[in-house]
Amino acid sequence: MKKSKLFDKYYIEYDNWFLEHSKIYKTEIKTIKKILPPFKKGLEIGVGTGRFAKPLGINLGIEPSKKMAEIAKKRGIKVVEGYAEKLPFEDNLFDLVLMVTTICFVSDIDKSLKEANRVLKKGGHIIIAFIDKNSKLGQFYEKNRKKSRFYKEATFYNKDEIIDLMKTHGFAFEDCAESLFGDNLKNINFDIFEGCEKGGAFVVLKGKKI
Repeated sequence: MKKSKLFDKYYIEYDNWFLEHSKIYKTEIKTIKKILPPFKKGLEIGVGTGRFAKPLGINLGIEPSKKMAEIAKKRGIKVVEGYAEKLPFEDNLFDLVLMVTTICFVSDIDKSLKEANRVLKKGGHIIIAFIDKNSKLGQFYEKNRKKSRFYKEATFYNKDEIIDLMKTHGFAFEDCAESLFGDNLKNINFDIFEGCEKGGAFVVLKGKKI
């Protein structure tokens, strides 16, 4: 991942965003849960302040930002300092890898997905959640990215691009869920759907290690 210094500087603003936009946050959690498979040993890559790992029952995360990691640890998450492109774990160790709005901040998406595949057991699952750049809200973020402390450093993708990358790196695409419909943060429909045909901004993809 890149820009850990950015998150070290604005870690409080990052964590407070989830309080200020609690309905969006809760909807994102519910959307992930809609297709989250059962698991025993999970890892969140880019765990941040633990806002997703904690409610989803994941106890281990990797995070390059020391300030963010400190908050995650207070939420009961074991955090290892490191990067998505070079995970400090053995092969075939986890049955779930989660990435929530992390894929847009990694320095090398191919290395990141290759590493996620490596640490997963055969038949294990990867969950990738992100803002789809083709959605109305995604287009809003893209248009206003220079005004955002965080998204100005992001690379946005659409669901087809991520699905293709998952397949390239040894994952069979299994399922999708979506939510957050609207063209800005003040105009949001919070419906959640399994499948990704309605143009939701928050897209959750599930892949299985072949």
